[in-house]
Amino acid sequence: MLETLRNLIAFALVLGGLIFFHELGHFIVSIKLGVKIKEFGIGFPPRLLILGKWNKTIFTLNAIPLGGFVRPAGEDDPAVKDGLAAARPMHRLAILAAGSVTNLLLGILVLTFGFTSGWPDRVSIVEVASESPAASIGLQTGDIILSANDQDVHLPAELAAVTYDNLGQPILLEIDRQGKIMEMTVIPRRSWPENQGPIGVSLSWQIIDYPIHKAAARAVQEAALQIKEIVQLPVQLITSQIQPSEVRLISPIGLKAINDHAVDAAVELGELFPILQLLAFISLALAVTNLMPLPALDGGRILFVLVEIIRGRRISPEKEGLVHFMGMTMLLGLMAVLVVQDLIDPILIPK
Repeated sequence: MLETLRNLIAFALVLGGLIFFHELGHFIVSIKLGVKIKEFGIGFPPRLLILGKWNKTIFTLNAIPLGGFVRPAGEDDPAVKDGLAAARPMHRLAILAAGSVTNLLLGILVLTFGFTSGWPDRVSIVEVASESPAASIGLQTGDIILSANDQDVHLPAELAAVTYDNLGQPILLEIDRQGKIMEMTVIPRRSWPENQGPIGVSLSWQIIDYPIHKAAARAVQEAALQIKEIVQLPVQLITSQIQPSEVRLISPIGLKAINDHAVDAAVELGELFPILQLLAFISLALAVTNLMPLPALDGGRILFVLVEIIRGRRISPEKEGLVHFMGMTMLLGLMAVLVVQDLIDPILIPK
């Protein structure tokens, strides 16, 4: 019971916090650019209660915990003074992009904190098989592999990728052995005994805590890598590099299952990084997906503003509003389907 309550509170803080900061980005930039905000809502209507009021903006808690919103004055009516639709196009672009920019910055901030507090960012050798390529070049238990063929190695999977791409070919390894940096060349074998790999080593990750300047640099690097993977996913699906069966869209119910696993792992390890990894990834995913040019998303609204700038005149607010209404209806329908999916076929993560 306590574990269930703990995981539920953690999930509420993760999802609610990310949504709050996303909408806060829209809110702050709107106020700075002179656009009035009528409502700042957490969750989607129907409204449960009013949390408070500030500067003519009401802050509300709503019943459907699938997102959040800011409701500017004159969202689709250019005749409303100090409304969103009446603002200059560049101001509207800034307001619409502000949520994703906030999530991007938050993701980098979370990653920076993670890299300063302890992050699995080094690959160490825990065992060297006898009569293996690793043994023949003198790799030892405790060696830390810094790079392979000039590619930085931060996780065992990264070393494995380089290894399997170069079977039978020499790989230059940069090794840290008790503070001494050295280079070794290993040739991964094309066939190997059962329970061994091409090189013949067992690997584990090592938790590193960096000074703030290096942590920030690693955070930016990691954020760029995650964003690249998120953006490339649709392309990989279209080009069949990844099969649809290998990808699963999830609802907040599925996301909670992943969150529970991260919280359990953090408690078991006594480390924060499993929760921070999830928090950063979701924040970066929100930043990217909200900029997709789909109706009802920020990216869809940005697309209409860009078309207006190119055409020199705006599309009818009524037509734009209808497109976004249809888009929101489709998104809510998809969310309902995903909720049913996650109830019937829940995500099971092996411990």
